Amino acid sequence: MENIEQIPKLSAEHIHTFFVPPNEKSAVEAILVIEELTNDEADYGNGIKFQNRRKVQLSFYYPPDYTSDMAGIERAVEDVLLNHRVRCYSDAGHVLTPDSQNLINTLKFNYIEVEL
Repeated sequence: MENIEQIPKLSAEHIHTFFVPPNEKSAVEAILVIEELTNDEADYGNGIKFQNRRKVQLSFYYPPDYTSDMAGIERAVEDVLLNHRVRCYSDAGHVLTPDSQNLINTLKFNYIEVEL
């Protein structure tokens, strides 16, 4: 959360883990959900694990009539994460969901968790 000021049009109160809470009703601001992707890849040396390769997924939810720069928000998040060695490997693109009528985009990231 210390880097939130580097991301325009995204506030800490609209960042959640694993799901959008039922009381989250923002009709004008972007919502970000952080989701873990399971990954059991590890690197070993001399029989000792020294790092894990991990993945995380970020889902952006926007109101259907959102007028701010969605790609700009996502690019700012990517830049902040890249500064922490977390790299984006997949951008699904914006889609209008039939159930919630939100515009969504999902980005997937790789990072290395050092065990030493």
